[in-house]
Amino acid sequence: MPKAKQRDGVYQRPDRPGWWVSYIDASGERVRRKVEAHTRTQALAALAGIKGKVEKEEILGIRPASAITTHDLLQRFRRYQKTKLRGTSFARLDGVLKTLETHLPAEARNITRRTVDEFIEKRSETVQAGTIKKEVFALHKALRLGVKWGLLNQNAAEDAELPKEPEGRTRYLTPGEFRAALEIAPEWMRAPLAFAVATGVRRGELLNLRWMDADSSHKRLYVRETKNGEMRVLPVSNSALEILASLPQGTASEPVFNGIDPQQLSVYTIRVFKRLGIKDASFHTLRHTFASWMVMQGVPLYTVGQLLGHKTPRMTQRYAHLAPDYMAGAVETMDGIMDAALSKNGQDGLRLVTVESPEKEAEEPARRKLLK
Repeated sequence: MPKAKQRDGVYQRPDRPGWWVSYIDASGERVRRKVEAHTRTQALAALAGIKGKVEKEEILGIRPASAITTHDLLQRFRRYQKTKLRGTSFARLDGVLKTLETHLPAEARNITRRTVDEFIEKRSETVQAGTIKKEVFALHKALRLGVKWGLLNQNAAEDAELPKEPEGRTRYLTPGEFRAALEIAPEWMRAPLAFAVATGVRRGELLNLRWMDADSSHKRLYVRETKNGEMRVLPVSNSALEILASLPQGTASEPVFNGIDPQQLSVYTIRVFKRLGIKDASFHTLRHTFASWMVMQGVPLYTVGQLLGHKTPRMTQRYAHLAPDYMAGAVETMDGIMDAALSKNGQDGLRLVTVESPEKEAEEPARRKLLK
């Protein structure tokens, strides 16, 4: 066969029947594939069509999607996230990625907007809106990185319509419920439950607390593994210090609550509440309990937000309805100002309503005209 024909991109393989073509795709990679052709002329025509499509993709800036599997894409995304998430958040990511892989097509390029919509619809039948939001957020970020890495053409989760989360109330425990929970909880759980209510720390912050982070002499904690990624200094009460004193003391670098599995703590906490007939509470409810009790004792919302580590005051507003007495006391400060504004040199107060009947009200403009 002449060399010119060998270099025109059309050839036959000795080990397989049919005609094959070789070309450079829009991403600059060499592609070899079999085409539907019975003669060399038909193979050349097929190659010409492919090259025309490649030229169009280059002009429009379109890259062909790779054949990466959904599993491989999600695992690459997992490795990318490992250095960017806290330990507890990264542990939860595995469950999210497993769910996504179970419900999505095997090849990532086959994930379409319709696929995402069907995923949301299917998940809505069994889980809450907040769970779906976390799952779709992870998928959106994985697909966005797939586009950035040149593996995909589009992010099918872009602008996905998520189910609306209900406006439910912020659940907190009454002192009686909290005591009952401690009484029936296994012994290993009692200190973590009590410490969470005494300090308002999150589960991850609690379990990552080390003995060197507890400064009992100055009644403070150094909370390092925070949701916002910033260490905060947390003043603590005598009750919290008593809980720490009751625990076996470890070395400076050892966890305060040593040997406790995060998932086990969450699961057992829900079981304890369910035994008491409390079906809408979890370990995070203990954080709400701390905040709610503080507000009901008259602690300003701003102070509560600082203790919780909230970034904005808006995050603390959910507890505002628990402070009616505090807010009532605030508006009563207006009484002195209004009294001074409506009185004149200690004499009788200014009369705000001077017209006593509709007839007199009609006469009022005429009377004012005569006085001018």
